[in-house]
Amino acid sequence: DDAYAIQREIHAVQAAAPSSRGTAQVVYGNLNWSTAIQGSTPSYFEARDWLVVEGRPFTQEDVDGATKVALLGQTTAQNLFGDTDPIGQIVRIKKVPFTVIGLLDRKGQSSWGQDQDDIALIPLSTAKKKVLGVSQANYRSVGAISIKIRAGEDMAEAENQIRALLRQRHRLQPQ
Repeated sequence: DDAYAIQREIHAVQAAAPSSRGTAQVVYGNLNWSTAIQGSTPSYFEARDWLVVEGRPFTQEDVDGATKVALLGQTTAQNLFGDTDPIGQIVRIKKVPFTVIGLLDRKGQSSWGQDQDDIALIPLSTAKKKVLGVSQANYRSVGAISIKIRAGEDMAEAENQIRALLRQRHRLQPQ
């Protein structure tokens, strides 16, 4: 709800995507690969400037229905499929079958040396209900919110507005 409020109420915000992350084995046939599992919403692609180079991104309907669809990063796809086209194939994540619907563009290493392409991206609701596990107490919580600020907007001012909005929403005293 915080991510949606940020996108709705802060003019400078172009996209805000809630996400939860974990690690799991992704299995295809007799091959398996341990990778990051990122559950998010369709706005994640825009917030992270991450293109789908093959197939399609998941939709809000996929999130609403907790569908078992996945997009693979280049490293994950290479380790499971080699030169075979992964689109339409079935992989298992924590014994749950997922249809591969897309292949993410190559991102490379993050500034802290992590391979951003070593990932499987799935709908947030699916991640919480079927893969990462969630208790009733933190059903609405997420680990992060990725935010993209509109071109020409003041990043520091947007940060201040987002911080103030979150403090208000969580009934925290102003700093």
